[in-house]
Amino acid sequence: MCTIVMSSESKKIAIAQDGSMVSQHFGHCMSYALFTLEGEKLTRLPDLNNPGHEPGLLPRLLSEEHVDVVLAGGMGPRAVQMFESFGIEVVLGIFGDVNGVAALYAQGALNAGTSSCTHDESHDCNGEEHHEHAPAAPVVCITLSGDNLEALTDMRFGRAPYFAVINLVDKTTVILQNPYTEGESGVGPKVVQFLASYGVSVILTGRSGVNAGSALKAAGIMAYEVPESLKLTDALAKYLSHELKPLV
Repeated sequence: MCTIVMSSESKKIAIAQDGSMVSQHFGHCMSYALFTLEGEKLTRLPDLNNPGHEPGLLPRLLSEEHVDVVLAGGMGPRAVQMFESFGIEVVLGIFGDVNGVAALYAQGALNAGTSSCTHDESHDCNGEEHHEHAPAAPVVCITLSGDNLEALTDMRFGRAPYFAVINLVDKTTVILQNPYTEGESGVGPKVVQFLASYGVSVILTGRSGVNAGSALKAAGIMAYEVPESLKLTDALAKYLSHELKPLV
């Protein structure tokens, strides 16, 4: 694993995304999140829809969009070579929430890993051949005041009575009862471990304590602030349209 070191020059970044999470398959993702980075200023641009699979299409398209670097979970070696031939840097092995990943890249603190694509040269991920992958599913948790989908969001994190766990890929929702609602102090980190065991990668809630915030960061879970009690569907819609601010 290596850390990306940033320079002060202006860059345009494209991140493969499924929902609001980094896609593990660059060529087969839903869309691309675009950002400009000028010095330390990061600006999100309108998303670019995936135009579909055609040999060499994506490198040409992103080159025409003046993209300097692409981030994704995985990409085949021939696709990497094609992007590099257009002068586009490729960073792979990336997981997590798109906005959080972009922020880490802007800070020069993004850890790159190994490509999640295991195809060899004859089965590449550049759109020439279509092969199914098993991408990491974006899983969003919303703190709820009740045990049903009509309940309003709860403004607490560690002591919210229920959690709605939503898989954005499978389009399934599970309501979990919080086993630590009546616990003594220090329940936040325990709740983080509980939700992490369900594959949660994003939390939507009103607020969290310092200890819970540290535990979320250690677990690689992004937290976003729901400013007021909302219906579950409204809170999720605000997250998907990038209207919620990260909790710090």
